[in-house]
Amino acid sequence: MRKFVWVIATAALLFSGCKGQKKLTHYDEVYKERPQTIYIAPLVDHSLRHPMRTLDDSLYNASLNTATKHLFLTASDPLILKGYYALGPLASAQLAATETRTGKQLRNDNINDYYDQLGIDAVLFITLHSWNEGGNPWAAEIEYALRSTRTGNEVMHVFVKASKQLWTDFKGNPKPLGEDIAFAEKYGCDLETAQRCRLVELVNMYVLRDIPSGSRSRGAGIERYTVSHPEYFNLNINPNGGVELLKTNEN
Repeated sequence: MRKFVWVIATAALLFSGCKGQKKLTHYDEVYKERPQTIYIAPLVDHSLRHPMRTLDDSLYNASLNTATKHLFLTASDPLILKGYYALGPLASAQLAATETRTGKQLRNDNINDYYDQLGIDAVLFITLHSWNEGGNPWAAEIEYALRSTRTGNEVMHVFVKASKQLWTDFKGNPKPLGEDIAFAEKYGCDLETAQRCRLVELVNMYVLRDIPSGSRSRGAGIERYTVSHPEYFNLNINPNGGVELLKTNEN
């Protein structure tokens, strides 16, 4: 985690020298709505799996499944750090089990009942669009949308193309960092899965810690005049753990 914090700080430093929108402008809808309690809806996974023909196919699919779960499980932490009341993974899963509407309906239909009956101010939707096939770099495309339960407005939208690359040995094989090995040992997973999990955890931290501070945070007064990241961007983690942030031309 200390490595992740350093990486995020590095990314913020790199981007602070670039021209971009101030948070007060970029997140104007968030400042108007001032959500306090956020529910993380079930993750939508559009990434493709391999047909189950060989053991490698099974291992690849299992790696993606684990990393996708990790993307959902680590989304609440940065929101809490930003001063929001965010439902944890277990509470979110329990709430999702009682929901009769589809994910599409939650994104588009009236969801005032979340506010009126449960006191939830906004729903966070995370969509995993794709993974690369494996190897080096590891890459994913992830989309975030925050929707107000009071007005139904989409108050935040971010689309990230993220990648994580390692140095390679003379045979071209990736050389994992110490943090990658420690993660794999802690969670009992292979190194490829560790790379994917650490990638999505970092993306969660970077995207969700950029939004304006919640009511429990002390940083709300100053940060509104700092530069936010773009709505569409590439997040590249280099072999040294530093971050390169590049704005894309998508609309």
